[in-house]
Amino acid sequence: MKKIIITLCIITSVLAVACNENNQAKKAEKEDCKSETIKDPNDPKPMALMMRTMANNCDSMRLEINAGKTVDSVKYPLMPFWTAEPTDSANLVELFYNNASQFEIAYRTLMSNKEHQRENYTAVINSCVNCHNSFCSGPLRRIKKLPLDYKE
Repeated sequence: MKKIIITLCIITSVLAVACNENNQAKKAEKEDCKSETIKDPNDPKPMALMMRTMANNCDSMRLEINAGKTVDSVKYPLMPFWTAEPTDSANLVELFYNNASQFEIAYRTLMSNKEHQRENYTAVINSCVNCHNSFCSGPLRRIKKLPLDYKE
């Protein structure tokens, strides 16, 4: 009787391990399928969400400036992304804050100098490119679609 119980325990253990390996393989297969359809597999942090909004705003500003309209800070408020939680807090170094400061200066110049919005908008986009060349290069592809002369 003892041998039967031990044998059943061994068989049950082997089956449990085999089922677990099979479930893990199926789960990995599902994850592979998900990675093809999900654009952002991470839980986006507030800084990333804020920057996505800023990119959308810049695209709208680009269209307005190209149409000869004037943009303003009421419609496009300054978003202090440097105060939001980043995806990687290791990036919160002096260079990051210097880049953020340059962005803020460029943004405030854009909004305060209505006569030179084309040049000042370009300075805003260049400040984004400069920072993203050092930190988080993933969005560069999208940022490079924001210059005034970009053709869709």
